[in-house]
Amino acid sequence: MCVRLTLELERAGPVPPLPGDGAALVAFMSFAISRGFGATHPLIALADRLHDTLHVRLGPLTTFYDAEAEDSEDREKLALAWQDPAPLRESLQAVASAIRSDAQCQALAHRAGTDELGAQAAALIPALCDAEAAGERVRLVYCL
Repeated sequence: MCVRLTLELERAGPVPPLPGDGAALVAFMSFAISRGFGATHPLIALADRLHDTLHVRLGPLTTFYDAEAEDSEDREKLALAWQDPAPLRESLQAVASAIRSDAQCQALAHRAGTDELGAQAAALIPALCDAEAAGERVRLVYCL
């Protein structure tokens, strides 16, 4: 199964594809939503460590939606996925930094098979900086 994560800029449209189509990042984001529900997975443990120990804001990373809107409810939820680029950039910078510098974060990402997570997070930062400078909102969308 192919999973692709895309960053869209409100006026400029989608940015170039992420390394590995962003599969590691969308997997992490999907599991980060599951925090606090009693599930166990290395990516949930990583999200917990990032949030609880390293104080990374995960909210911007859990704001995403399916790119293929099938009905009016999907279109509404897709429209609600637009967000300010600054908090998303800050969260992605913190994730990339933690994966580079924290041995436990590295181990959890590796155990989950998402060794590319840090690189994929870092790859979005330049486009988010451009969106900030342009005063443009962004949204993360995925397709399966």
